[in-house]
Amino acid sequence: MGLETLVRGLVSRALPQPSSDGVRDGNVIRASRYGEPFVMPVIRKQHLLADEGSYFTTNNAQTGIATPAVATFGATTPVAVIANTDTPGQNGKRIYLDLMTLITTAAGSWASAGVNEQLMIYLDAGDRYTSGGTDLSNLIVNPNMDAPVRNSIARVRFGNITAAAATGAVRCINGLRILRPAVSATVPDVVGETKVLNFGGVEAMLNGSITVASANMISVPLPPIIIGPQQCALIYFVLNGTTPGAVSFAPEFGWFER
Repeated sequence: MGLETLVRGLVSRALPQPSSDGVRDGNVIRASRYGEPFVMPVIRKQHLLADEGSYFTTNNAQTGIATPAVATFGATTPVAVIANTDTPGQNGKRIYLDLMTLITTAAGSWASAGVNEQLMIYLDAGDRYTSGGTDLSNLIVNPNMDAPVRNSIARVRFGNITAAAATGAVRCINGLRILRPAVSATVPDVVGETKVLNFGGVEAMLNGSITVASANMISVPLPPIIIGPQQCALIYFVLNGTTPGAVSFAPEFGWFER
């Protein structure tokens, strides 16, 4: 008898109904739509995703890109828009954001009263990108040389972006996160600082204060972000102070598609 007859899995992408302990002798195992059984992973890193060809990265070769020079949140001024171009339906893939790394290349400015740098994250229907920024989509690569170099469904833009107004489906995933305190009332950031935004991270954030006038290594755990077909994630960067002048970052993104 074939093993596929003895071991059967029920495809359940959504969380199935739980079973009480000891009620049944056996049950059909939960499986993904690709046939893998759901198990507790023994590898914490992303090598298996890269091995199957579903992990992607993009960057602009460490060239700084200016952010929006905004002092408050505005729905039409994100610093990044990541859109899923796949077709909705049972075969449509989702994008799972893993990380966004920002290396400061220009420290920015305020006229006065600088307080901190802030971050917000929203999900919405469609692709709300309108204009501006830098399109990193043609720089997407798979880190597995045996996989096609560019077969991603993502569109990734970063910089001083103009986006369309929010739709009725918009969801605020992260309403406010402080990335770093101001260096001074007139200087927001430090050239050479690295900020790693870890989507779905379970690791703790930096414990204790940073040296505000130095280039720090800052890790920021954030909620998991999942972008379905014909949806987008919008990431906002706010310079909380008077009359801000843009900070510039060399960005890098990592995500997987399944």
